[in-house]
Amino acid sequence: MELSEALTFDPSDPGFLADPYPTLNRLRETAPVFYDPGHHRWFISRHEDVRSCLRDRRLGRNFRHVMSPEEIGVPPLDPRWQAFWDSERWSLLWLEPPDHTRIRKLVAAAFTPRSVEALREPAHELAREVLEPLAEAGEMELLYDYAQPYSIAVICRMLGVPLDRHRDLLDWSHRMVKMYEFDVPVEAATAANRAAAEFRDYVRELIGERRTNPQADMVTGLVEARVDGSRLSDDEIVSTVIVLLNAGHEATVNTLGNGMLAFARQPEQWRRVVDGVVSPLAAGEEMIRFDPPLQLFERWVLTEDFAIRGEPIPRGSKIAMLFGAANRDPRVFERPDEFDVARENAAQHIGFGGGIHVCIGAPLARIELEAGVEALRRSWRDLHVVEEPRRTGAFVIWGLDGLRLARS
Repeated sequence: MELSEALTFDPSDPGFLADPYPTLNRLRETAPVFYDPGHHRWFISRHEDVRSCLRDRRLGRNFRHVMSPEEIGVPPLDPRWQAFWDSERWSLLWLEPPDHTRIRKLVAAAFTPRSVEALREPAHELAREVLEPLAEAGEMELLYDYAQPYSIAVICRMLGVPLDRHRDLLDWSHRMVKMYEFDVPVEAATAANRAAAEFRDYVRELIGERRTNPQADMVTGLVEARVDGSRLSDDEIVSTVIVLLNAGHEATVNTLGNGMLAFARQPEQWRRVVDGVVSPLAAGEEMIRFDPPLQLFERWVLTEDFAIRGEPIPRGSKIAMLFGAANRDPRVFERPDEFDVARENAAQHIGFGGGIHVCIGAPLARIELEAGVEALRRSWRDLHVVEEPRRTGAFVIWGLDGLRLARS
């Protein structure tokens, strides 16, 4: 169905961005599948449908392996942003089989459960180290002072990137993820392209260093990974490192920001975590469900026979799955608009995607989030918001631009 005039959907509207959930809830209940001609996309919003789409092989993250852009009326990639497209070329988020299958196997060979588990204690140590001086001060800007330096320190530890480059990594990440929004201004695209080029050059230097001086880190693992006689090319390693850092860092920071804002507004829920009634791990699942860091994920329709809820969707169409709407579907979650850290089925959220593109870093994300919340539980037992928090102004990558907290 097409979107009715009574149900407007403008992801750039300040009113919508102040609180998107009333609109997302109305869409889910009134128009669970609809085509928006302004955005040239079909939107999907119910939990069952989103989960089904994530697993349906008739849909793909990319279409270029089966269709040309001209065939479906899609403009070619803008050559002005070639460095950014190059950085995405071999990303697991972009590829389809057989390339996706080959590269995911190679990344998994380096990103083993054992290597991820080895980061558990370092994550707790890093969270405590970053938070201790902030706890003494009694006030902090949660994102800039804590979430960003903590998250980037964990990822630098995993990849083997020197921590003295963490501000560069943050800057590159912030600029590049702007390309995932609906309408990207030329200035933002230019900045993202420049960031991609700088990030690419840095990772290439790191690859060269690890070839001559291997270390116990992820970049070395990616350089040395072998599966069925295959190995990763330098371009494939560059794309993999960039997506691991950008996706992992942005998601953790935004989950901590969104989640701690929810706790500050509902202190009785924070007290349940502080008192040990609910574990930080369980709390983390509800933080992701209630206000997810990724609001939208897209697929292309690759076949002629795709339909959802009886609505045929043509080959070559783009569908956009609304994670925030799906995560508040009352068919799955009781009282979905309530923030309940003891929610038994919170882990049924769709925050990590699904199907062949399910987040390969989900186990690390859970470790990182658990450690981040645990450190806050110990040193910030009572907290409140000092000033009205600011949103970034973006919808797809959903987070705060600032959250100043103080101990009560």
